[in-house]
Amino acid sequence: MFRSRLQALAALSAPAVSIALTLAAAPAAASSPAPSGNDPIPGFTKENSRWQRQYEKLLQEIPSAKTARDLDAELASEPGLATTTGDRHRVQRIVARLTSYGLEPEVKTYYAYLSMPKRVKVEMTAPAQRTLPVKEKKRPWQKHYEDVIPGHNGMSPSGNVRGEVVYANYGRPEDFELLAKNGVSVKGKIVLVRYGAVFRGIKPREAAKRGAKGVLIYSDPADDGFAKGPVYPDGPWRAADGIQRGSIAQIQLAAGDPQTPGWPAVKGAHRIPPSQAPMLKGLIPTTPISYGAAEPLLRALKGGQVPKEWQGGLPFTYRFGPGGTKVHLDLKNTFQVRPLWDVTVRIPGSEHPEQEVILGAHHDAWAYGSSDNLSGAENVIQVGRALGKLLKQGWRPKRTVVLATWDGEEYGLFGSTEYAEQRAKELRNAVAYVNMDGAGGSEFGATATPALDQSVIDVSKEVQWPGTGGTLYEAWKAQNDGKTPIDRIGGGSDFQAFFQRFGVPAMDLGSASPGTSGNYHCSCDDFYWMSRFGDPSWEYHAAMSRLVGIATLRLANADVVAIGYRPYAAETAQYLTDFTDEQRKRLGSVVVDVSRDIEQAKAWQRAAGALQARADEALRRGDTAAFRSLNDKIMQTERNLLTQAGLPGRPWYRHQIYAPGIDTGYATQRLPALNDALFVDHDVRTAKAYEARLYGSLRAATRTLDPTV
Repeated sequence: MFRSRLQALAALSAPAVSIALTLAAAPAAASSPAPSGNDPIPGFTKENSRWQRQYEKLLQEIPSAKTARDLDAELASEPGLATTTGDRHRVQRIVARLTSYGLEPEVKTYYAYLSMPKRVKVEMTAPAQRTLPVKEKKRPWQKHYEDVIPGHNGMSPSGNVRGEVVYANYGRPEDFELLAKNGVSVKGKIVLVRYGAVFRGIKPREAAKRGAKGVLIYSDPADDGFAKGPVYPDGPWRAADGIQRGSIAQIQLAAGDPQTPGWPAVKGAHRIPPSQAPMLKGLIPTTPISYGAAEPLLRALKGGQVPKEWQGGLPFTYRFGPGGTKVHLDLKNTFQVRPLWDVTVRIPGSEHPEQEVILGAHHDAWAYGSSDNLSGAENVIQVGRALGKLLKQGWRPKRTVVLATWDGEEYGLFGSTEYAEQRAKELRNAVAYVNMDGAGGSEFGATATPALDQSVIDVSKEVQWPGTGGTLYEAWKAQNDGKTPIDRIGGGSDFQAFFQRFGVPAMDLGSASPGTSGNYHCSCDDFYWMSRFGDPSWEYHAAMSRLVGIATLRLANADVVAIGYRPYAAETAQYLTDFTDEQRKRLGSVVVDVSRDIEQAKAWQRAAGALQARADEALRRGDTAAFRSLNDKIMQTERNLLTQAGLPGRPWYRHQIYAPGIDTGYATQRLPALNDALFVDHDVRTAKAYEARLYGSLRAATRTLDPTV
């Protein structure tokens, strides 16, 4: 995944989030008992609920721990970096598996501009001469290890630079501001930062703004190494030689192939020059290193002592620099357009074949990728196995189900974005997108549009959670003080194009075990790690397959799709209220009045309530004539929240309620156009123009649900 679930949660709590909100956790919905027996499923008539439950029961019997283990042993047998031979072999294995289940997989080829490391050299030149390691040591069980690339920050420019080192904590804007307050300049320096808090691409962007020559990013043991517990191979946490690879493409500006922003990267597509690509803006030579390699650099640094919150886990006092430590960074990265391969299966719907429910997960990885993200891709394959068996028993979904494993996610969400851009017209009829990115551990997590919160909660009540004797719903609450926290969609995985560009309602369902962040983008993310620390029983994999299988079937078969806008409207009204409060706090007065937007959000909430009442009555009566009209309105409403103008400064993004934070990359920015224009660009005129666009969208959403309003 572009970010680990645990890192995403950490990013959400970072001070860089523009507006602090109190709506991060959905209510536990304790008053809503788990549907069971003959109880109607939300969105289904009583009769169709019985039909649906019959097939949900059959589906739950098919995913198995043995199949999960066998899939991972096979798919993680060699590295699967996007566009490489290992990736092509992985695609061939996925196709063979799906074909064996009686399905008809299709390989869709796209062409993406990306980097490969040709030379990675990091030397400490003062106070001593030392060549630092740029790749982990091989473990006896790791095959094809010669195909594991050295530490690489995808899309980093090449460079041969020398300079003094300055330590900048997490490399956030506020970290560089603190350096400046302490009289420390990074101009002409090489900046050493640790992973975490924000998307890695923010770090070189901020260093470059201040004149740095290059950036080294390391994983500090306080965040995911020995300070947390035993390290690989004796435990799940990152060893001293573990390197976190990852792209620094500016995904907060756009996603997909950098040279085709907004249109599909098919053969012969028009390509903009790399110098004009938003995703490649403002970068300097950057490479990741291990904390074992970073230790001598940090130990030798002079300068002032860092504040307590900057101190990492290595056993000495961290200092700002410069002085004491010098580095020579020599990177030669080759850039070219290379083919990548999505695998898709299409199961046509019996009643509404034009309407699609898409279940997807990426299959590419920086190395072996058992956790990130073969765990997700293997679950999609297990769902395919289950649906293949149901099809043989005469079952057909009412809407078309699309199963997908995406390529190139790690470089910048390439495969999913190009697919979505190529099928923009068809996505107007997409009911929902279900994503998996890390889905083989004991601790469940969810991200969704508010309209799908209750659907996630309801499905969690149907699946037994391993080792608990109860349901996932019960385990989820037990892990979160009685709550069922559902995060909002920000940045970092394959849901972005579907949700934030095309307005397809989306959910991201995953699970991780303690220590998962310790293998993130490391060669240690392998079958050995998963079979010993991540999910030794492989039962969590099977449980997640059941969960997403049922979620997908309910969306595909519902009489009235269970996508509800009342809580969405209520949250939006709160975001607008908080935006007003933030203006008073930051600016001393309200310069962009959103009072009419707040009232419109409340009208939207009332309209959503009225539509839900009509839907409940239609379901009670079995009024099939009303179902299509209701579903058309429900499907349109999320799209009403888009603006064709795109967000200010980043037109690829169109969603006016949620986007990746411009200074965080992963964390969710609510009301991004208003916040970007007013608090980032300090452009009141543009902020007012986007307030008008938002007001128009809220009116459209209200009228879609209730034309009489």
